[in-house]
Amino acid sequence: MDQLSVTVPCDLRYRDAVGALIQQVCQRLEQQGAVAGLGFQVVSAFNEAFNNLVQYAYHPNAGQVDVHLELGSEELVVELQDAGRSFEFEAVQSPDLVDLPESGLGIFIIRSCMSDVKYEPGTQGQKNRLRMTRRLQGDPGAPRRGEDTVQGTSDDA
Repeated sequence: MDQLSVTVPCDLRYRDAVGALIQQVCQRLEQQGAVAGLGFQVVSAFNEAFNNLVQYAYHPNAGQVDVHLELGSEELVVELQDAGRSFEFEAVQSPDLVDLPESGLGIFIIRSCMSDVKYEPGTQGQKNRLRMTRRLQGDPGAPRRGEDTVQGTSDDA
């Protein structure tokens, strides 16, 4: 598994630089046969996660973000670690898309673009961790090769 890590200030001026790095990795993966649009999805999720760190985890103070990329044969993992304020990730509900709120779409976008998203709040001096995984083939929510899918039954048959 290939790995790449970078630590940057939690400042929007650095988001696009790290996003460009992620885009280059995804572009190479797409050239090697990964699903088209991989870069758009992964960079969109990364940008939303980074924005949330700037706006909520550290604001108004400064801080650092550790960004780790892990490239496996079937998936790309982007992990962000920070020492800012944590939150209840699982408590964030999907927004009402009919009325499109001005904020609150970030986690929805992250979940929509990535195959798996896990958040662990830091405890006892450990950093918060947001681990976003995107399978290299298929839609973000598609099962992995070899995974069983649950088929619904229909009374119409």
